[in-house]
Amino acid sequence: MDWVRQLTPAGGVWSETELRERALSAPELLDRAIDLIGVSATAWAVEVAARAAEQITEMERAGGFPTASSGQVRQASEVAFLRLLMAIVAGSGHEEYSTLTEDLLGIVRLGVRRGLPLDVLLNRVWAIHSVTRDQLIADLQHIVPEQQHAAVTRQASTAMLDYAKSHAYRVAIAYEEEQRAWRGWRTENQRRAINAVVEGADAPDPDTDPLDVHWSGGHAYAVAWFTEKSWIPDAEVAIADFAHSVADELGAERVIILEHERATQLWWNSPVSLSEEAAARIAGARRPEWLRLAVGPHGDGVEGFRDSVRGALLTERMARLPDAADWPVWRFDETGHLALLAADRDTAAWFVRHELGALGGPGVRLAEMRDTVRRYLASGNSRVLVAKELHLAPNTVAYRVGKANELLGRPVADRAHQVLLALQAAHALPGLLQSAAIGRDAPRG
Repeated sequence: MDWVRQLTPAGGVWSETELRERALSAPELLDRAIDLIGVSATAWAVEVAARAAEQITEMERAGGFPTASSGQVRQASEVAFLRLLMAIVAGSGHEEYSTLTEDLLGIVRLGVRRGLPLDVLLNRVWAIHSVTRDQLIADLQHIVPEQQHAAVTRQASTAMLDYAKSHAYRVAIAYEEEQRAWRGWRTENQRRAINAVVEGADAPDPDTDPLDVHWSGGHAYAVAWFTEKSWIPDAEVAIADFAHSVADELGAERVIILEHERATQLWWNSPVSLSEEAAARIAGARRPEWLRLAVGPHGDGVEGFRDSVRGALLTERMARLPDAADWPVWRFDETGHLALLAADRDTAAWFVRHELGALGGPGVRLAEMRDTVRRYLASGNSRVLVAKELHLAPNTVAYRVGKANELLGRPVADRAHQVLLALQAAHALPGLLQSAAIGRDAPRG
């Protein structure tokens, strides 16, 4: 394709010095282009790319697309156009068709880190193709003989289209790879920032904060995990939908979702305090059936954030014990005190046995009795409230409490707090009732 070497800038031939002063491409690329297509054609590509960049920037601005700096678009256009001309001369099997230079990879990386959608980058690829194709075909009319116009134009158009398709494909692949890498890097930085604050560090400086949250505002933290052992299709999307629906419910401005150690950490943040009912609203929100949730207490400011994270992680640790009850949602406000007790399982089992005695025995009847007494003590000794909860007669509640008194050898009210704690622990961790430690008279020293 000798016509490529005949391309000349509109203002006349440039010297190699002028070319290198005006070009934005890396010296290595210019060296290869000069060797392959000559100084004149390389200068023509640089000049056309500059005009194309202006048109593309204006097109993006008029179309409401996110715009990049004109220098960045010009560099991308120049690199892509030079590689196109080199590929046309070298043939479709040349490496220019199958690789992206570091210049173009850098532009893709920058786009990902600035949150630029892939379709905007691909629009630029096709805009560069369209603008430069039109200019190339127009200039070919003055270079090739008239009888060759149709054949050369068709040849050039086909080569440009092949290159544009290959280039768009490579940009899309590079974008996805960079997005995965960037997401992993950003997630790791976010996790480190969270851990540092939880451990006592000051909140990150706003200019370098990888989390971009309102540290002085309201916070709610939760940990989510799967109950299914098999693969769940679109699980990430479902969790994200759940997190954002909760944000709408809470009025949270920011949602951060972090994958970490077989779980997903969810953080809702608002510039102002969250509702006192935040944890209850998170627990009551509609979620996938296979999703389990440990919800920390809500809080304000950095200390409130620490409290919410610690509470969620502590609750999750207990909820994921092998013998924990299969509850869909665990709230620190309701079970945090049990998590502290469960940290030493032998002691916890001994405590349950010591407080419940025969009331901690096996069988459905005793299980119903424990449930009734637990509700009874938690309600402030109200037979009426418990009867409504369990759809029983108040006398039935009284009968079960009386039987529990007999099994304990004393009224349940005598050590109400201790008995309630033991019943709550056995309810949340049924395995404590069957633990081998129950057969011992005292905890291990």
